[in-house]
Amino acid sequence: MSSLKSVKSDRKERLHTEVALDVFKARNPALVIAVKNFLKVLPTPKAIEEVLKEATYELAEVDPDACRWLVQNSLLLMPELDLKAEACALAVQKLKASGFEEGPDFHQESRRQLQLSEAAKSQLQVGNSVLESLMLEELLQVG
Repeated sequence: MSSLKSVKSDRKERLHTEVALDVFKARNPALVIAVKNFLKVLPTPKAIEEVLKEATYELAEVDPDACRWLVQNSLLLMPELDLKAEACALAVQKLKASGFEEGPDFHQESRRQLQLSEAAKSQLQVGNSVLESLMLEELLQVG
């Protein structure tokens, strides 16, 4: 791909992310569904997931209250983006990096469900970005 096509592609992806971000700020379920339908112009489901994920991360930084609403209503993003599965994967990654072991410290029952020891819950509350804190608090009921 030439660098000009790459720049055009990056601009289009940025535009899609900005549209999704504006919709998420509105906190309107019908608009979230509409933007997901709009994003079906993208070439792959992975591209749609990446746009939704990028918009969610940006939303956490610019409008934490709207991000909390989106996390609480995360089913609206399904199946394109599964925030609960993302939160579980994040939690497992953080716990393993901190030396926690699956079994005594945590147990992943499914992609979307974790059982946590009190020590693991405490560890997950340390050193998070805004979105990570919201995801872990709301989706894993850690907070």
